[in-house]
Amino acid sequence: MTRSEQATALLLLIAAGAPPLLFPISQAGYASMDKLGLWVLIPAVVLFFLLVFWTYLRGMDPLLNRVQAGAAAGLLATGGLEVVRGISFHFGGMPGNLPELLGVLLTGRIMEGPDLMTDLAGWGYHFWNGLCFGVVYTLVFGRKNPWIGTLYGVVIGLIFLASPAVSGLGIGFMGVDMPSMPITVVLAHLVFGSILGVLSRRWLWDGQGFLFFTTPKVRPTNKIRP
Repeated sequence: MTRSEQATALLLLIAAGAPPLLFPISQAGYASMDKLGLWVLIPAVVLFFLLVFWTYLRGMDPLLNRVQAGAAAGLLATGGLEVVRGISFHFGGMPGNLPELLGVLLTGRIMEGPDLMTDLAGWGYHFWNGLCFGVVYTLVFGRKNPWIGTLYGVVIGLIFLASPAVSGLGIGFMGVDMPSMPITVVLAHLVFGSILGVLSRRWLWDGQGFLFFTTPKVRPTNKIRP
C-alpha cells in the first residue's frame, strides 16, 4: 500500500467517523446539533465524496472497493436495524422516534416540532451514519469472519447506550429506567453488525486491515467493483 493510499484511507476514516459522533456530542452539551451539522456534518460529507472521487481518479481499486462494499453493506444493515427498532417503537419499547428527534435537532426546529423537512433530515442522517459505520468497518477490518461484524455492531450499541445521547433522553444511564430500550438497542445493533459482517465478507476482495491490504491478482466476479 502506497503512502498516498494510506493517507487517503486515513482521511476516509476521519470523514466517515465524524458524523456518528454529532448526536452524543450535542447531548453532552458541547454544541447544538444544528451547529454541528453545519460545521462538521456537511464538511465531512463533502470530504467523503471528494475522497471517493480521488480514489477513482487515482485507480486505487482495492480502497474504492472497501468504501463501496462498506457503504452498501452499512445501508442495508441499517435497514435491518430499523426493522427491530421500528417494531419495538410500535409496541412502546422506545422512548421516542430517534430519526424524528435527530431531524428536529439537526435543523434547529426542536420547538416547532417535526415536519417533512425535519423527517427527511433525520432519516437521511440516520442512514448516513449506518453507511459511515459500514465504511469504518471495512477500512479497519477488511474481509473478516462475519462474527467480527456482529461484535462490532454490539459494541456500537453498547457505546451508544453509555453515551449522553441515552441519558439525555431522561431514562437513566444506559436506559435502566426503561429496560426495553437497552434490549432493543443491543438486538438492533446485533442485527446491524451481522448483516454488515456477512455482506462485507461477500463483497470485499481482500482480508487484511487497511494498512496492509494488497490488490488481488484475480477479482472475483461476484464482488462489488469500482
